[in-house]
Amino acid sequence: MKISDEPVKLFLELQKKLPAVLASFGIKQVYVYKGIGMPRPTWEVKKRNQTFTISEMQDICDLINTGKTKPREHNKSRIVEVKN
Repeated sequence: MKISDEPVKLFLELQKKLPAVLASFGIKQVYVYKGIGMPRPTWEVKKRNQTFTISEMQDICDLINTGKTKPREHNKSRIVEVKN
């Protein structure tokens, strides 16, 4: 095998076990989804479907390991006034 699929398997396994891992450390899910700036409905869907992105999982790991939170990203679209 030229490319190992082990990292992918570990990533998928971590997503699957995420609620149990958090509980084993006594970490409430509200702390995590607020800490990474994710709305609760989005968190629930991603948790249920195991569809966190690599970046989101990295944010979760960073939060758990360092306690550093990320600011919630607001809608980046802006209304721009056009002057003629």
